[in-house]
Amino acid sequence: MKYFIGSMIASLVIATSFCAGVFADISYADLFLEGKGYKPVHDTWQINTFPLNGENKDCILPESLLYREWCANTFVNGEQIYEAYKEIAFALEYHADPPKTDYWQTPIETAQRKQGDCEDSVFLFFSQLEKLEIDGEIVWGWVIDKNNLTAFAHVWYQLFDKYGEAYIVEGFSREWNGIIPAELISKNEERIPTLRLEHAAVNKVAEEDAEDFLRPIEQFQYSWNLYAMNNMAAIKDIFYKLQDMFGRYNGQKAVGW
Repeated sequence: MKYFIGSMIASLVIATSFCAGVFADISYADLFLEGKGYKPVHDTWQINTFPLNGENKDCILPESLLYREWCANTFVNGEQIYEAYKEIAFALEYHADPPKTDYWQTPIETAQRKQGDCEDSVFLFFSQLEKLEIDGEIVWGWVIDKNNLTAFAHVWYQLFDKYGEAYIVEGFSREWNGIIPAELISKNEERIPTLRLEHAAVNKVAEEDAEDFLRPIEQFQYSWNLYAMNNMAAIKDIFYKLQDMFGRYNGQKAVGW
């Protein structure tokens, strides 16, 4: 995931002590969620189940009936959101791309390999919910830690509850703490979006002609809740990577991967 946003933010990043190598094999969960995050229920009443995509039956996912109930009460299609979160929180190991590469795995590849980075976990989460009406969006942008001004590029999924309140979804934590109220997150970090794609628009973008997709952004009249922030080069890069990934994904589904 390599892209830059406006000159003001780029200047801020240069001014900080950020070094990409420091975070090469460390996820957002490792940095910020271990023992923290947001736990709306106690970690009790857990049972174990096998992962839906797992071939290795020694790999067992935990299950929390209380967390499932919280998801169902908080979000439309909450039980499906619970299942999708469980997959990215417990079934995946964080694994960054090698230096100078940025390969976006398909959801099928991520589920089979059981590893990936932030965008891979987001696409796996999306794939579990893509046929449902979900009030959510995929967001590309930057995270700035308010405590030490460390900044890094990131991709995350943002959900909205039944009352329109925003939640950030983060994988890899191996805890029931990765669906976090945006208001709570904003106390310790600032998230600056480069690009937003509504849940219902993601598959449309994968089929969109490049000129048709990019022209309305340049005219600031795009209707799918895209936030361009004067960053066309980054948006084009994301667009072409999305098309490549979904092209491979649709091909894999067609042959029964």
